[in-house]
Amino acid sequence: MALAILTTTVFLFHSFQLNRHRPFIPLHQKAHLETTKTSVRITSFGTLSLTSNNNNAQFSHSTRPLRIFSRSGELERDPGHSPAMTSATANGSQYKFLIYGRTGWIGGLLGQLCAGQGIPYQYGAGRLEDRASLEADLAAVKPTHVFNAAGVTGRPNVDWCETHRVETIRANVVGTLTLADVCRAKGLVLVNYATGCIFEYDEKHPEGSGIGFKEEDTPNFIGSFYSKTKAMVEDLLKNYENVCTLRVRMPISSDLSNPRNFITKIARYEKVVNIPNSMTILDELLPISIDMAKRNLTGIYNFTNPGVVSHNEILEMYRDYIDPSFTWKNFNLEEQAKVIVAPRSNNELETTKLKNEFPELMPIKESLIKYVFEPNKKTSSA
Repeated sequence: MALAILTTTVFLFHSFQLNRHRPFIPLHQKAHLETTKTSVRITSFGTLSLTSNNNNAQFSHSTRPLRIFSRSGELERDPGHSPAMTSATANGSQYKFLIYGRTGWIGGLLGQLCAGQGIPYQYGAGRLEDRASLEADLAAVKPTHVFNAAGVTGRPNVDWCETHRVETIRANVVGTLTLADVCRAKGLVLVNYATGCIFEYDEKHPEGSGIGFKEEDTPNFIGSFYSKTKAMVEDLLKNYENVCTLRVRMPISSDLSNPRNFITKIARYEKVVNIPNSMTILDELLPISIDMAKRNLTGIYNFTNPGVVSHNEILEMYRDYIDPSFTWKNFNLEEQAKVIVAPRSNNELETTKLKNEFPELMPIKESLIKYVFEPNKKTSSA
């Protein structure tokens, strides 16, 4: 089995190494473009320019969203950014999403968001490592976009992966690569919820400096086997121009009853470390990931709110907004190491790339108050 996994990984990496710089156009957009006669020109920096005889329009595509320009150079319409390109777009019926990770936290929330926005969606029935079952899903659903929120994180935590390495590889590496490969063959964008727990503070990115790791930085944390597999698959996915990799970190939502919620976790711990970290407020960022799919954004994005927040700062908010009697104790990393199997990642991620796409993205502490603590407020003192 190990040989089969290695063979699959090497084959996928080798097969598409030469194709990594081709601009990606989803098939449902290709079909639209092919309805007119076009002349094609590959410009510098990987931009695909198509001049059409229909309505004197010029099409331009890169890793940015597909935009349609008139010959005068003025923006006529932008399917990625416009709230309505056709009457069908307003209620989301221009799209159909296929989601993997039905029983998971993020996968479940994605389904709720799609239902709320009127976007048709279905959950995948196939297993990620089973190519034939994935191809059957795509044939049956005929999606415009695919979302991967499946994978192995371990229960109750990532320490599980240390003793279940083959299972972790099968899901996090082989499964993810297989899904990316099947989607590419069908001309589909894959939004992949990954992790930012592949970095740790170092001399160039010291704790408290405000210098975050960028999307192009090489991961420097492989302290846990979970993080090692995630760093491995992220590097391989760079060769797939149809994949949007979102680095999620320490996810938080307004549902404080969910045991996967970072706030719920640390509120139940007997002792916690106190280290500033980048984190992801799902209530704000998951809707953004849907918009990213609609814009056909691809590549790696640090998918966290700007800035950092520490464990103590979060628990202080919890005390002030939720439970005035709440108390906690701190311990250091050396003491923490005695009660866990694998080391944990602590870092700050640079979010300029995501912020440029979504200027309204809130800093982490403001987002925490707006989306998490204000809706759950039980005290009068906060």
